[in-house]
Amino acid sequence: MTTKEKILYEALTLFSNFGYEAVTIREIAGAVGIKESSLYNHFKSKRDILDTIVRETFQRYEKTLESLQVPKTGDPNISDLYDGFSDEAFESLCTNILLFYLKDDYISKLRRLLTIEQYGNPELGEIFRTTFIENILENQAKVLQQFIDDGRFIQGDAYTMALHFYAPVFLLLQKYDNNIKDEAQAIDELKRHVRQYNQLYRKQNRRMANNENAD
Repeated sequence: MTTKEKILYEALTLFSNFGYEAVTIREIAGAVGIKESSLYNHFKSKRDILDTIVRETFQRYEKTLESLQVPKTGDPNISDLYDGFSDEAFESLCTNILLFYLKDDYISKLRRLLTIEQYGNPELGEIFRTTFIENILENQAKVLQQFIDDGRFIQGDAYTMALHFYAPVFLLLQKYDNNIKDEAQAIDELKRHVRQYNQLYRKQNRRMANNENAD
């Protein structure tokens, strides 16, 4: 790990524990084990450190989604890709994304930092809402609308369907954040949510459930 990487990591750790405003440049330098003046060889200010953390953490997030082969919003073949997922494969994909949010040191600490700061710092609050709520809901709504248009999902309001999917996931993140010793329980709760969601909205799953009930 380079000195610059150490600065970012230690700063993020301090920010997530105590809040951005409460941490000083001197404390960051002390955690890294360098002089305060040396830190300025790498970053202009504390805000420069924060901006770099946010930018690089989201780059890390995008790379992880690519490695997990998460279909991209706007892909014209996304409905066909989704049809290619078995229920078990889709549950596994959702599980891997949840565990990344919970266990990745950078994304979990950034989420904690933005959660702390959202009420006292309007700019960081906007980053939190945009990143962890609004963008996710908007992207999911676009995907779900495509599923509806292609006949994969039942008719309904796509944004509300996105809320129905993401709200429980967001709650699980809050429930198990900093408490990942209950990983098996978190995974079980997520899979049961995904399974029931598909039974409610995915036509193929609704038909199967109706046939089972008829039998």
